[in-house]
Amino acid sequence: MGRENIVYGRKVIREVISSGILINKFYVSEKINKENIKDILDYALNHDIVIRYVKYSDLDVVCNNNIHQGIAAKIGEYKYFKFRECLESVKREESPFVLILDGIQDPRNLGSILRTAEGMGIKNIIIPQKRSSGITDVVWKSSMGAIGNLNICRNNNIPYIIRELKNEGFEIVATTLDTSKTIEDYKYISPIALIIGNEEKGVSQELLQLCDIKIKIPMQGKINSFNVSVASGIIMYTIKSIRKEF
Repeated sequence: MGRENIVYGRKVIREVISSGILINKFYVSEKINKENIKDILDYALNHDIVIRYVKYSDLDVVCNNNIHQGIAAKIGEYKYFKFRECLESVKREESPFVLILDGIQDPRNLGSILRTAEGMGIKNIIIPQKRSSGITDVVWKSSMGAIGNLNICRNNNIPYIIRELKNEGFEIVATTLDTSKTIEDYKYISPIALIIGNEEKGVSQELLQLCDIKIKIPMQGKINSFNVSVASGIIMYTIKSIRKEF
């Protein structure tokens, strides 16, 4: 059944439905209260989507023992966007903002970051093909279905993409502990591409060398960093807030 093509949980499936992602089949627990998912079942019937009723234990297997709330769906393979599609999309924004994720390997972190990005109105996301999680069932679940509202490009030549963005007038902003500048030291007036790095290694040196601005979160406690998904949320929110002032 292709693990990457299974999504589960009522909220996630409702988000998938609203985003128009292709759904091939529903798996529903035989014991589920159908009134709680009436809208989903009606959608399936109205769109001629197969509903397969299964034992709860079988649903556990389908969902790799993750919490599924008695329902799962087999969807079409995620169709990544091309970089040019993302570029044309972001250029139409009032305050263009691209998010580049440099090797986020934990699918839960990736899903959480994507959920926050969607909530912040950041629609165009770039991830590498190698040394990074792709769009899996866990990412779908962790994003609470936000993926369906995003343009995600998967490309292994991130340096090329950065150079192309620079040619289009984007400032490249990277997070790193190796700087004295904090998020609050800049106005972010130009179109920007924000790079968030790997959970352990941060942004690669190759990409840091291409950046225009290097920032970090000002810390007041004894630790010097946050979990990458938490840090991403703080940085995206702060940049968005600063931009509103100008």
